[in-house]
Amino acid sequence: MSGREHESRRAVARRHGRRPNRSSVTGHGLPNPDSRVRKFEAFARGAVELLQAHFPEELRSVQIGFQTAPTGTGDGNNPLLYSIDREAKTIMLFRVPIQRARGLHVEDDEHRRYYVEHCVHLAVCEYLGREPWEVLPGRFDHF
Repeated sequence: MSGREHESRRAVARRHGRRPNRSSVTGHGLPNPDSRVRKFEAFARGAVELLQAHFPEELRSVQIGFQTAPTGTGDGNNPLLYSIDREAKTIMLFRVPIQRARGLHVEDDEHRRYYVEHCVHLAVCEYLGREPWEVLPGRFDHF
């Protein structure tokens, strides 16, 4: 086999999955829609919108935001998943501790989404001073 034939075979082999992947279809200038940050924000915003629809008066002026990580340490045993400031009317959810939480019985996107929604729900319950089953009655009856 001549050198030219060998090179053309090698080029064909590279075109069939034996070379590094090309960039995504969206290109390098657009954000990745499957990134952890985007998924977290989409899951959390969905839960926030649901709760705001059920409690429009109580949550109208409340600012609910997202932060990468807390500046404090929580209670020592449990990670700080959110913080509440009633005077400033803010709820801050911390993405990294929520996403790194252990204990999901199934590690998939659906259960991660449930956990993010659960954390949003707990934060709003604490802010409102209500129990979870009071905030969304019937939502947790299957448990």
